[in-house]
Formats: sequence, C-alpha cells, structure tokens
Amino acid sequence: MRGREKQLAQTSAQLRRVARSGRSTVLLVAAAPGAGKTRLLAEAGRLADADGFVVVGGSPAGSDAAIEAARTRLRHAGGARTAVVLDDLHLASPPALTTLCDLMVALRGLPILWVLAFTTDRGDVPSEPLKGCLGRLRAMLPVEPVRELGPIEGEALAHLVADCTGAAPGPALLALAESVNDTPRCVIELVRGLADDDLCVVDGTSRPQFGRIGGALLGGGVPAPVPKRFSMLIQQNLRSLSEPTLKALRLAAVLGSPFAPEDLSALLGEAPVGLLAAVDEAVDRGLLVCGEHDLAFRTEPIWRVLLDSVPPPVCALLRRQAAKMMLPRSDGVERAALQLVHIAQPGNTEEIRVISEGARKLLIADPSTAASLATRCMELLPPGQAERVRLARTAVEACTRAGHLERAITLAKAAIDDTAPLAPPLPAELAEDVAALQASMSTALLLLGNVQSARRAAGDALAARHGGGQHREAMIAHLAASYLTGDGTAVDRARKILDAPDRHTRAVLVGAMTFQAFGQWRDGEVGEAVSTLREAVALDRTGEEGQILDPRWFLAFALTRTDEYEQAAAVIQSSAATSVPETGALTAAVPAVLRAQLHLAQGRLDEAEGEARTGVGTDGSHVPMLAPQAWLVLASVALRRGKLTQAEDHIRHLEKDFPQHASSPWWAARLLLTAQLAEAQADPLAADVLAEIGARAGALREAVLEDPAAAAWCVRSMLAADRPDLVGMVIDTTEHLLARNRRLPSVLATAMHARALAEGDADALARAGRLHRNPWAQAAAAEDHAALLLDRGDHENAISELDRAMSAYGALGGERDAARVRARLRRLGVRRRHWTHAKRPVSGWESLTKTERKVAELVAGGLTNQQAARHLFISPHTVGFHLRQIYRKLGIRSRTELIRLRA
Repeated sequence: MRGREKQLAQTSAQLRRVARSGRSTVLLVAAAPGAGKTRLLAEAGRLADADGFVVVGGSPAGSDAAIEAARTRLRHAGGARTAVVLDDLHLASPPALTTLCDLMVALRGLPILWVLAFTTDRGDVPSEPLKGCLGRLRAMLPVEPVRELGPIEGEALAHLVADCTGAAPGPALLALAESVNDTPRCVIELVRGLADDDLCVVDGTSRPQFGRIGGALLGGGVPAPVPKRFSMLIQQNLRSLSEPTLKALRLAAVLGSPFAPEDLSALLGEAPVGLLAAVDEAVDRGLLVCGEHDLAFRTEPIWRVLLDSVPPPVCALLRRQAAKMMLPRSDGVERAALQLVHIAQPGNTEEIRVISEGARKLLIADPSTAASLATRCMELLPPGQAERVRLARTAVEACTRAGHLERAITLAKAAIDDTAPLAPPLPAELAEDVAALQASMSTALLLLGNVQSARRAAGDALAARHGGGQHREAMIAHLAASYLTGDGTAVDRARKILDAPDRHTRAVLVGAMTFQAFGQWRDGEVGEAVSTLREAVALDRTGEEGQILDPRWFLAFALTRTDEYEQAAAVIQSSAATSVPETGALTAAVPAVLRAQLHLAQGRLDEAEGEARTGVGTDGSHVPMLAPQAWLVLASVALRRGKLTQAEDHIRHLEKDFPQHASSPWWAARLLLTAQLAEAQADPLAADVLAEIGARAGALREAVLEDPAAAAWCVRSMLAADRPDLVGMVIDTTEHLLARNRRLPSVLATAMHARALAEGDADALARAGRLHRNPWAQAAAAEDHAALLLDRGDHENAISELDRAMSAYGALGGERDAARVRARLRRLGVRRRHWTHAKRPVSGWESLTKTERKVAELVAGGLTNQQAARHLFISPHTVGFHLRQIYRKLGIRSRTELIRLRA
C-alpha cells in the first residue's frame, strides 16, 4: 500500500502485542475522506490473516447490521486470536455504538485486536455518540490511534501515479500530483482525469502532452502552463478560501516564489500584522510553505493557477508597482528586474536599464537568472546596438557559468555576427565588448571539449583587444586550450605572466599559477605543483571575480593522487559549496568527476561508478572537458571488478569521443589502462603499450603518478614478460620522482615498492606496504611480499600475506584481484571461501548480510527507500538493490510482506 508503511508497521506491532498478552487492544483510524482508510483496513485484515488471526469484518461498512454481524461471529470465535475490522463508525446509530462498546468491554480479556475506523473532515471532531463511545473505551481498554493518514509524498507518490498511468511519472506530472495531494483519492482522480486527454507516455515516462510543467523558465519568473482540468480542480479548492487570503495569494503570485512578506504587506497596503490570518490559512491548506526569511508556493503549478487568475493588464500594473517599491532597497535592482522583465517594452530605456543592471548584479550569484534577464532584454533592442552587445556579454558568461554551454556559444556567435555589417573600425567600447564575447565563447568551447575552436576564439579576443592589458578570460582560455592541444609554450607563457604580476588581474594570475602547476607536475615536481595550486586557491579567494576554471578542481585531483584523501574531500566540498546555486553542468558534473576519482582511490567502487556516470552525462548534462577522467574511472572500476568487456567498452568510448594525442593530459593514463586490460586478458600487447608510453618524454612519469600501485604493476608485469629494459625504465622513473619529492610519503612508498619488487627485497617491500596509504597499493604490496616470501621458502608468512591481500581486495570490491590471490592460495594447497564473512544460509532471515538486515529493519519500520538511504548514508538506488536481494532471499515480493515477516 503506497505511502502507508508506518501505519502497517504499527498494525503489525499491535497484532504481536495481542498475541503476546492474550488481551484486547484497540486501534483507531481517523481520516479525511479519500485518505485511504478503507484500503488500510483491508491491508490490516490481510496482515492479521497471515499471522493466524481470525478476521471478522462487517458489511455494509458503518451500518448497524455490520456491528451486529461482527457480534454474532465473535460468539463462535471462542478464545482464538481475532482481528475485528469495522469501517465508517461515524455512520452507525447511537444504539449500535452502545452495543459495540458493551461487547468490546465484555470481551476485553480475550486476544482481540479491534481496528475501528471513522471519517473526519479537516478540523472536525467525532460526533457526540461516537465521542462518548471512544471515551468509555479509553477508560476500559488500551486504545492507540493509528498514525495520521496524511498526504503521501516522495517515492510513494511516484508509485501511486505510476499505478494509475502504467508508466513512471516524469517531473512535470509529479509536480501536478504534489499540488493536489491532500489525499490519495485526489491524486488518483486527477491522474485518471488527465489520462483521458492530457497525458502521453514517452520513453517509458508519463508526462503532460503539451509540455513541461513544474519547472520555471530559465532563471525563474513564471512557471509553465498547467492543464485546464488541473486548473479547474485547484480553482475549486481556492473558492473555499476566505476573501482576504485569496487576495493575498493572487498578489503573492505576481511577486513570484519565493517572496518576501514585507513586499506582500506593502503591495496589500496593510501592516504586517494583517498578513497573519491569511498566511496561516494558506499554510494550513498546503498552498504556501514558510522559509526562514520568506514564503513560497508549495508547488509551481499552484503558483501558476493563481497567477493566471490575475488579468494581464492588472498584472502588469502590479509588477510596475512592485518594481518601484523594490528599487530603493539594497538588492532592489535585481528584484525589480525580475518584475520588469515580464512587461518591459521596446523603447522603454529606464526599464531596460534596470533589467540589464539586474542581470549583471546576478551574474555570479545566480547565473541562470542573469542569463534569462539578459536574453530577454536583448530581445527589446535592435541588432548591432552597443547595449545589446553588452547584454550579450552578460548572457554568454551567465550561460557558461550555469552550464548552458551550447546556448552560450550560440548567443556569442549571433551577437558577433550582428556587428559584422558595421563599418570598421568599431568604436572602442563596442570592440571591447566583441572581444569579451569571443573570450567568453572560448571558455564555453573549452568546457564543451572543443579545444581547437576555443584556442582560435581566445586568440581572436586577444588580437582584437584595444589598449590596456589583455582580456583575463581570453588569456586563461588560451593558456588552457594551448596546454590541452599540446602546445609546449603554454607553461612558459604562464611563467612570464607570473614574472610580471603587477600587469595582470588576480584572475589571470590564478590561471597562470594553475598552468604552472601543470608544468611542474609533468616535470615530476609533485610537491611544488601541489604548493602552487594551494597558492592559486588562496589567491583566488581574495579576488572578487568568479573564476570559471576553478583551481580547486585541479588541487583536488593532485591531492587524491598523492593520497591526501581527507584534504581532497575538503577541497571538493569547498568547491561544491561555493558553486552556482542553480543545478547545472558545472555544479553537478565537476564535483562528481572529482569525487569519482577520490572514491576510486579509497576503494569505494560503487560510489566511484555512480559519480563517474554523472560525470560522463549518463544522468544529465556534463562538462566534456573533464569527461575523459570520468571514463577512466569507469574503465578502472570495471577492470577491478573483473568485467573486462565492460572496461574495454569504456576505453573504446574514450578513444572514440575524446581522441587524445601524446601531449593530452589523459593520454598516458589511457594507455596505462589499456596495458592493464591487455595483461588481464593475457595479451602480450601490454609490454608494447608500456614501451609506447616510455617512448614519450615524461609520459611514464604521468602514468606512474596516476595511481600509487601503477609502478609496481608495471614492474610485476614486465618481470613476467621478461622485459628487464622496461623494468629498468620504470625504476628510473620512480627514482627520478623520489629525488624531487623526498618529503612526499606517496612518492616514497611508490618508489620503494617498485624497487623492492624488481630487486626481490622482501624486507623493503614490507616497509613499502606499511608506507602506502592507498588501499589498492597496500593490498598489492601484501601480494607482492607474499611472492617474495615464497621465493625464499617462507610459506607460512607468505600464506598470511596472501590472506591479507585477498581480504583487502575483497573488501574493496576488487573481484578479479581477489580471485587471482585465491587461485594462488589454492596452488599452495590452501582453500579459501569466496567471501570474507561467516557462512550463512542461502535463504531466510539468517541469509541476509549486515547491510541487508539494516535495510530490512528500516523498511519494515515504515521508512521509504529515500529515508533509509539517508539513514545509512547510501543512495536510494542502493537501498532498492538491497531490497531486491532481501525479497529474493526471504521469498517475498512486497514491503507489506516484509513488515509482516519482520513482525
């Protein structure tokens, strides 16, 4: 039963209480019409029947005859455990209620669960006869009210809508359902009504046919239209409001959502105290929700219905009145712009000025809204006009910051083309705006992964700059694009910028420091690179300009690769916390890619895979510039799990969609993974691939720095392939890194591990294992140590090390690695199970893992998947996966059966 798991859990608890005590208990179900009490009673009857209770019900519900029929059946029940389920007691006559009450008191010493239900409208109390009956019962029997049958929400609401439509609901349909969710019946009636004319199923998702609902237009302002049937349903509900409340809500709809109470008070021309009754009624009816400092409509469809109720001419007057009222305030320009953008007309220079200024003020704090304001304002001005080009600058930068990269590029190209007919030379200010457009376009192209075009656009912007210093964004984009295309002068140019700091803005200095760090990293100066990135982050925090290419992204990568996991997590958190507040590619995909690499390094494969899939755009928008890193994580996860075909597919996808040349940042990492895959497939190609990496100066350094276990893997594989030349090359590389980074534990552990393995030094290898912080490298060191111990005949300690390695790999989810170690143990005559926990049955409660038991207990206690996920710090999808395993092991098919079984 959707959304009533807690009530069913409560019923199961009372059934257990009756069975244990042998005495009667009463459950009271009071609910509004359509809340699902009758369905709940039917489910309660099924639970009781499954627990061996005799179920007694009366029909027709609420009639005197039903009570009499129940009394008659109880005479023949004897002392058997019984559940009496009676509905609609508010319809019973006073004499029948008295008879029922006498019967319940007389039989209170028997094991009977009385489940009594009656209907109450909002705020109503039971009738006097029923109230008197309940009062007498409370004095004589244990009486417990069932949890309130309130509106269902979240996952339960989605399932309910899916039951009605036969397909999973999209966000638009869910927003409509949430707007009428007083009771399940309201939702069912709405969805079934829409299904006749207004719904369609696309790609397995049910949605309104006329377009998107439940999401405001880009940047907010006005929510999308709603179906006529829905509008009529909401209007019918609104007619029962008091006149002052309805008036306040219509004015609030003009102000927007959320809105400030003081704005509504001013628009109404009333003192704030006059709002109390209206706000209380609106909140009580589920139309408004209260924030800490403002109010908002509970859903956008409700907001749209109220906004549509205001005639357009009156709405325009109210918007101008609101804008005039807001302008004198500290944030008045931004708020006034959000009103005027809907009504401004071409030629109204003052309103256009306010909208334009509002867009610029919101550029960093709320780029989606800034883009919406700027693009709308552009429509009010003729092509080629200087102010229109300046607005395009704002719109393009805002779209880029919000992650709308293709939109940013389209706007920039169109605005630049609009200036083409103008006779050269362009006025200085207009030329500056065109150069700025080219610079912003170069950044969007860069993030979109179109590196060559980004470099050309940035070059054009730098060439077109009139007087003064060069454009900061163009300089940063040009440096980045040059670096990504293999231009070796990029790092040299970054150094020259840093040699003359007084000539450049903070943003340019931060960008130059970032690319200087890239050069240091490639040269093997790992510690210096991390220090430079830290300085860049510190300098960036002192600046007022928002940095689109955030140095914290690259610092997080560097910290992860040097095993500074706590610091990396803090940097990622800092980056995400100060990102754009709107959901977009930059805010979702960039932190996801950073976290994917961190999770992989820490051995959390499920989390790494989930974040990496976000990073490659599986679940929405992404940043193609960083997508190769996410594909590398996906391939690594698949390889660790032994899914070699999947790993091969991921590498092939990376090669096809993101072609790399020898100077690309991920070229060496991709080839390293290709070699590891070849070795796993027993393909001799692995040695050739490593030789290819070693043939390019610095590439092997980059490959070794990708993973603290990589150098040891290279040595181990090349020893097996009888390639001492490549073994020597790897050792030289790790020693080169160690000579320049003696204070870095990760580099020391990597170098010590590789040399000890190459020289067969078991004692040094044991020390390397203790130095490693990376869990994969620790497990590999134990496995390698075991091999050297075996070589000198120390089988006992070798087996101990192999056990440690197998346990570590198993805990990390490294199925292929664990299987390899297990096979090695078998060859030594030692058999180990395929799991690291105690043996358990294949079915029944004892078959559940520790995590599965936790999930089962939470769900049986009435929690939804989402609530259980929050409790266990895992995703709802993971909870769903565990539930499927639980159902399979317990031989059940629903949450209701789980509740009953757990009871």
